[in-house]
Amino acid sequence: MSIIPPHLPPPASNIEQYRKWQRIKILLVAVVFGLLAGVSGASMLIGWVWPGYGGGDIWIMSKSAVSISHDLLDPQARIELEDRIGTVYRNVSDSSGVSYLSPVRKIGEAIFVSSDGWLALYYPDYSGDYKNWRVLLSSGHSYTVQKVLKDNNSNLVYLKIVADQSGAQFKVVNFGDVVKQSDDVYVYNNNTWQHSAVTNKIAKSFILPHLDSAPSEVVEIDKNFGEGDIVVGVQGKIIGMMSGGRYVLPSKYITNILPGVLGSQKISYRTLGIYGWFSSEQPIIVKNELTAGFAVSRVFSESSKLKAGDIILEANGQLADSENLWYNIISNQNLKLKVLRKGKIIEFTQSILEN
Repeated sequence: MSIIPPHLPPPASNIEQYRKWQRIKILLVAVVFGLLAGVSGASMLIGWVWPGYGGGDIWIMSKSAVSISHDLLDPQARIELEDRIGTVYRNVSDSSGVSYLSPVRKIGEAIFVSSDGWLALYYPDYSGDYKNWRVLLSSGHSYTVQKVLKDNNSNLVYLKIVADQSGAQFKVVNFGDVVKQSDDVYVYNNNTWQHSAVTNKIAKSFILPHLDSAPSEVVEIDKNFGEGDIVVGVQGKIIGMMSGGRYVLPSKYITNILPGVLGSQKISYRTLGIYGWFSSEQPIIVKNELTAGFAVSRVFSESSKLKAGDIILEANGQLADSENLWYNIISNQNLKLKVLRKGKIIEFTQSILEN
């Protein structure tokens, strides 16, 4: 029995006719794939130029996804954050025996800084009366306020709510790193998260002269928001709170004194025991030249080696600007200071105090 090689047609077939059919099959396959490629390309072109036609919805969805990632905070981050925010009201209103929380009685939004019920709120107008305050959570539960501590340096208020007998543990916010120019931020304004961006970091003192470690620096963003609005970064971590207009009070001024609030339940600052101002807040002139540093206007610590009229030039070898001096004070027990006193530069070590 003869064996026919697999690449040859059966003996009864006409070889020319067989080859012709093979060429026709190849041609038909090429035509089909060419048509498919042409239709796909045309659809993509139409969808790009005229998104409302045919397959243009795919382009629209893609474009929306890019926009959402930039302009809107991640949905999961929003849920997590709103579980850690409480809305503070002056009191509960009443109408014909029906109790309700009126928007006109709203003070602002506060963030949970401890699991046992301490919150931080930016509230410059606090007068000392908190007995009727009520805090409403996203869960629908409302709580009365047990205690309030006011930080006159930052205008922040720390309030402790009265938890129920179940001993509920509250979810606590995370604080973010220092932001840089052009970083995206999101502001919680009127129960919505709105996009903004950092434009600058500037010195903007709240009181002059002020404690050396008191808040004196703010972050500027590109839009105006309400006083006390909460500001977060793209990861959903707290950047700070709006202090009015476009200025954000950085969260470092919360974390700086938080141990005292949660521990001894009092507002305390680490300090060199002096009041004054930085040259970025009020230019310091020595012999007709601008001099960078911290000008001492008052010394309240009897153990301090500093004197009124001193200009602190450096602390631990770093320029005594608002960022470096603040960081060195909260991070060390002693500081090696370079000081300009009556035209002469002197150096000595000064211990850190708790005020």
